Amino acid sequence: MAGNIFHSLGKESSIFKNEKVLMPDYIPNELLHRENEIKELALCLRTASKGERPENIIVAGPPGTGKTCSVRYVLKQLGEYSKSILPIYINCWEFSTRHSILTQIAIGLGEFVPRRGIATDEITINIVETLKKEKRTPIIALDEVDKLASQVEDIKILYDLARSNEIFSINIGLIGISNSLTFLSRIDSRIKSSLSQRILEFERYTPQQLRDILKERAKIAFVSGAVDEDILGLCAGIGMKNNGDARIAIQTLWLAGREAEKRNSGNVSIDDVKLAANLAPRESKLGEIKFDKVENEIIDILRKKGEITTTEIYALINRKPRTVRKYILILIKKGILKSKSLPRSTTDGRKPRLIWLKEPGK
Repeated sequence: MAGNIFHSLGKESSIFKNEKVLMPDYIPNELLHRENEIKELALCLRTASKGERPENIIVAGPPGTGKTCSVRYVLKQLGEYSKSILPIYINCWEFSTRHSILTQIAIGLGEFVPRRGIATDEITINIVETLKKEKRTPIIALDEVDKLASQVEDIKILYDLARSNEIFSINIGLIGISNSLTFLSRIDSRIKSSLSQRILEFERYTPQQLRDILKERAKIAFVSGAVDEDILGLCAGIGMKNNGDARIAIQTLWLAGREAEKRNSGNVSIDDVKLAANLAPRESKLGEIKFDKVENEIIDILRKKGEITTTEIYALINRKPRTVRKYILILIKKGILKSKSLPRSTTDGRKPRLIWLKEPGK
């Protein structure tokens, strides 16, 4: 192809006014339909602004229900309200070890962490000394906190942070964000009691709430007249089909705008939304995957029981344990189940496992 490819694309239409408001990391000035949850978060954390120990909180709910956005919104406002507060947000899928989380906290405090790295205990000592010297209270949000629950060594970070007042004589506020509360059953009772002093659950958005959110975002993101009510309704419907997921609804609207931009059109069409719906990521549903008879038996039991040991499931399925064990391993490899070894052994010397259905979006 001769010439510069970007010259050949021609001039884009100006359908977008402020595209960034449709991005996943955007935090609006006002969060619609999460007023009660935001107030609850603020009440739990306000003691920190007085130099007192804040409550530790678990924020749980399905994907796309505004958990992360609400937490970041409150942390931003708390940081503006009190200069003694240090808000720190960490995604545990990106930083999944005790060492990497402590490193991010140290960086948040302005500590220099050499590229070669330093020992975990040394980072901890530096963090504690800095906090005592500066008399600041970090509020640490650990998103996808359940990622840590399967790692014995890494789960210790939750104990250190949740009980920082007793261990280090410093105040640290901890917010754990997860799609489900089931991970709490997989962690030590001492950690659980300290971590979940307050549990705040987010419900799925209703169709009307999704429309309201999309309308507010569209008003800022697009030029006047680019998006009509039918388009907002269609995008909201796609979000509802994906379990009321606002992120998918917003991303569909953004991708539809991109499709309209390709056509140099001044408005988003229904066809643009249909194309965008195929591009936007969505939750894969167990109902869309074909399983054989034994796999279905295992999945049905886990749907009813939530979590169960392999010993228990062997007793519920009328097949040889070796056969059931084989299918459990297959489902784990497929990413349908998650598991954790239990310390006790059975009569045959095998260690049973705790198994559960993988949460959507994990």
